[in-house]
Amino acid sequence: MATRRARSLAIGLCCVGLLVSGCGDKRNDATNFCRQLEQELPGLSARLTSQSEIDQMVARYRRLGEVAPLAVAEDWDALTSLMADAAKVNPNDQTEMETFAEEALVANSASQRALRWVLNTCGVDLSGSRPASQ
Repeated sequence: MATRRARSLAIGLCCVGLLVSGCGDKRNDATNFCRQLEQELPGLSARLTSQSEIDQMVARYRRLGEVAPLAVAEDWDALTSLMADAAKVNPNDQTEMETFAEEALVANSASQRALRWVLNTCGVDLSGSRPASQ
C-alpha cells in the first residue's frame, strides 16, 4: 500500500514537472531576451510614418516584455507603458501633452535603466542617440 502511494506520488510529481517545464518556451533570461530583441530590431529602428507602424512598434516592445528577465522586467514595463501612452496622445491637445510630459518625467529613470540594461546585456543601443562621429 505504501509502495503504491509512493509510486502514485512519484508519477504525479513527474507529471507536474513535465507540465511546468513544458510551459516555458519563453524563458525569461538575458539570452532569450537578446534573441527576441534581434528578431524585433528591424521594426524598432524603422522610421514610423503611420499609426499602424506605431502600434506595431508598441507590440514589439510588449513581446520583448514577455521575455524580459526579472532584472529588467519592471523597468521594461514602464518603458513599454510610456511608448503605448505616447502612441495615444493627441499632440493638438495641450492637456494631454502636459499629462504625458509629467508621465515621461516620472518614467524617465526606469526607462533609462531599461535602455542601459539592453545596451550592457545585448550590446544594442535603443536610445536613438548616435555617436558624434555619425
